[in-house]
Amino acid sequence: MDLNEFTLKYIREKNLKWMEEKRLEWVPLLSEFLSQVIEGRSVFIITDYKRKWLSQYILNKINNFQDFKPSFVPFFDLISLVPQIENAKTTEHFDLIEDMLNITFNENYIFWYIGVETPMLKFARRKENSFFWIMDMDLHKNFFLKSIDENLDLKLIHLVNLLNETLKGVIFGEVEI
Repeated sequence: MDLNEFTLKYIREKNLKWMEEKRLEWVPLLSEFLSQVIEGRSVFIITDYKRKWLSQYILNKINNFQDFKPSFVPFFDLISLVPQIENAKTTEHFDLIEDMLNITFNENYIFWYIGVETPMLKFARRKENSFFWIMDMDLHKNFFLKSIDENLDLKLIHLVNLLNETLKGVIFGEVEI
């Protein structure tokens, strides 16, 4: 089953009507993201302050013992790994952090940024092919959401669940990206 068909089927089974119109925006972004994950890149999740909870939700959803995958997928919360990122403001600060990540992960990583515009977004945008859910900014290669949406938290959970199910489908060869 191709990614577009899988996504549409999932959206309809879960009755996620709000995603019907966003599906065409979602599928190419997810395809590129999952291609990098399957190629073995590590993913560093970065969230703004209001979405810190989501990072833990993602990590627990993607890698848990009840939801079988052949192995854990290398997803990490960047703020837990490098807490200095929250106070980094200058290019020099970002260079130091990036150098450490490049040395440690051999430049084989991407970022997944979720939130409104912050200095951490500026840092994440330095890494080509990262995955962005930037709120209130309709940019190229970004899954656009509104921070004032009263159902935003629920939508974020739905998106993570969709992403996780798609990732499992890709890993087991049930979904082509």
